[in-house]
This record gives sequence, C-alpha cells and structure tokens, in this order.
Amino acid sequence: MTMELTDIRQPQASAEVDWTVLTDPQVEGVVRAVARGFSRDYGLTLEYDDAYQETVLIAAERAPYVRQLLADAGPGLVHRWLSQRLRDRWLTEAKHRSTHVSYEATRRAAEGSDR
Repeated sequence: MTMELTDIRQPQASAEVDWTVLTDPQVEGVVRAVARGFSRDYGLTLEYDDAYQETVLIAAERAPYVRQLLADAGPGLVHRWLSQRLRDRWLTEAKHRSTHVSYEATRRAAEGSDR
C-alpha cells in the first residue's frame, strides 16, 4: 500500500459564507464531533454550544476547502483540520484570559499590602 501526499493549499476565509456545506451529513457529523471533543477537553474555555457554533462558522467560511478535503481525504482529515482551526481561535484567547487577575484578587492583594 502506498500513500500519496497531496499539497492542498488552504484558502483564507472568504467574504461569502456558504452554509450549504453543512447539508452534507459527513460534514455535519464531523462538526458535531469536533465540538463535542473540544467541549470535553476544554470545557472551562468553551461550552459545547459555543464550540459547535464556532466550528460551523469555520466550515461555512471555508466551504470549498472543506469539500475538497472531504473529497480528497475523507472525514478524518476534515475533523483534524477543523479541530486545529478551532484550537487556533480559542486556545490563544484562553491563554490570554488565564493571565488576567480578577478584580477581587487585585483588591485583596491591595488591602493586604496596606496593612
């Protein structure tokens, strides 16, 4: 068995969003699986419904690319690609949020240093 690697160029998100990509049962199944997995692994960052909406948006923004991946390599590659795009969007934001200190913590620290 030989494996052929193809160079698939990833397009940028277009101004037009193609929601019809979600009518494909394979794409819809992959979107749900990605959202479930992300909400399970990163539940403190993003809940299932939000992860689902973000994944749907990513797929619709790049519908021709999703269709090309599905045709060339199947749903497994679509799953991996969508998972990576969702992580790119949300984990960076989560890292920034984790460095923020709450108002209450800042206030307690300030009150403790005044004494």
